[in-house]
Amino acid sequence: MLAGLMRRRSWTQSVQREALEQAWTRAAGERVATRSRVAHLRDQTLTIELSSAAQRYELEAFHAGSILTRLQADEDAPPVRRLAFRLGHGNPS
Repeated sequence: MLAGLMRRRSWTQSVQREALEQAWTRAAGERVATRSRVAHLRDQTLTIELSSAAQRYELEAFHAGSILTRLQADEDAPPVRRLAFRLGHGNPS
């Protein structure tokens, strides 16, 4: 029984993660999404990993507001009140 609950929880988390990644792609656009990675959503703050400081600066300075607006308007996206960007692995492609 415990194994079944664990599998179900893992599946639910996987589905939620996929929905979050799809919402990020819709809001940020394909170009940005392919160069970034959803790190996590915690307390309605969506944290995105980027592979370069230049990408981070560009998103924070010029695009964060419009991306957040699109995320908040997306009925299929989870509630997001804030975006946070950090250096990490990103998506180097």
